[in-house]
Amino acid sequence: MQRLNADQPFELIDHESELIRQKTIVVVDDVYTTGTTIRHAAALLYRAGARCVKGLTFAR
Repeated sequence: MQRLNADQPFELIDHESELIRQKTIVVVDDVYTTGTTIRHAAALLYRAGARCVKGLTFAR
């Protein structure tokens, strides 16, 4: 439960937002446990203007 309630661990470098705007982004994670890592990354990317964010994990 603690992992699900974790604060946003990611941040974007200001000038990188332009590279994200209106793009489709794939977030790659090694292991899917609660999905929190991908959800945090996706929320940040959507706020930066990403059109679509997909998650890809290697193991569950």
